[in-house]
Amino acid sequence: MKGSGRFCPRNDQMKLDALFSDGIVFAEGKPVRIFGEGEGSASVRFCGRTADAVSRGGRWIAELPPVNAGGPYELEICLDGEITVLKDVYVGKVYLVAGQSNAEFRLCESDEPGSGYLDDPLLRNYFVARPWIENDTYGPDDGWRRAEKTAVGDWSAIAYLAGRAVRRTTGTAVGVISCYQGASIIESWLPERDAERFALPAEKLHIDHNYPDYAAWNKNGVIYEKMLSRILPFSYSGVIWYQGESDTTVYEGEIYDKELLCFIDAVRRGTYDPDLRFAVIQIADFDGRKTYDPEGWRAVQLAQERAVKEDKNSVLIVSADVCESSCIHPTKKTALSERAAAAFTEKNG
Repeated sequence: MKGSGRFCPRNDQMKLDALFSDGIVFAEGKPVRIFGEGEGSASVRFCGRTADAVSRGGRWIAELPPVNAGGPYELEICLDGEITVLKDVYVGKVYLVAGQSNAEFRLCESDEPGSGYLDDPLLRNYFVARPWIENDTYGPDDGWRRAEKTAVGDWSAIAYLAGRAVRRTTGTAVGVISCYQGASIIESWLPERDAERFALPAEKLHIDHNYPDYAAWNKNGVIYEKMLSRILPFSYSGVIWYQGESDTTVYEGEIYDKELLCFIDAVRRGTYDPDLRFAVIQIADFDGRKTYDPEGWRAVQLAQERAVKEDKNSVLIVSADVCESSCIHPTKKTALSERAAAAFTEKNG
């Protein structure tokens, strides 16, 4: 609808990020940030509070004070003299699920029985676009998808099962932002300049670094720039990170802890949240590793332990005792996901 008065004057063309659509979930107790692109100014109104923003470098962010869990609410956003009203907005718990193929691994591929696929309108998932994949199952155009038992089989198993566990524990709305790419190296998840600090000769790297089929995303900083940075101003209740299988040489294991700490720091800086909590899922044991680099696999597991030990707001989620070792993609994801959920709910309630 057309804007009027001081709240919504006409200005230059502005664009709202695709993350902001009906059904969005914001993190309770964290700043409410709304952002997008364009040149000009924007105004937002939520729960009786109003905030303005002016674009800098083609990006704008409006920030409102934290809100307690609840809903449904409406969110008004003024851009270029037009007011967009988002409906069915909730405040609760919001988690970023990020990593490679085991983060992406679908619920229907897991051993979770179909009876565990539930309709839950307060469990919602947003899927970050992967620019190199056409016709992805879900993406930003799908908005915030509410959990439906006929559709959650195509969700990330970790995202659905951890989200379901938090719903049961807290009773609040739960939003999950799924940001993953199979066979992705950690350097692609880092800002490019940071990734360059960890350069190793090609012969010391896992094959995934230079495998042609993965070239679209396995370059320094690509996933960070194309996917992760687009959602970092958003506020999160926590981050679930499941990655490392594509970095399993002995040489990479010697630096992976430093790379992981760099990644954690980059996300915290991007969200303006120095205390953001991370659940780092340790890569599962895999019998097949014995055929190529058993010491490298263990080196990365140990590096993950070192990183979490050094970082006070990270928790190591051990997978070896709850996941089978016969496959690099364990089907047993339920207990693992519940452990990840507990890393947040046991601390924060």
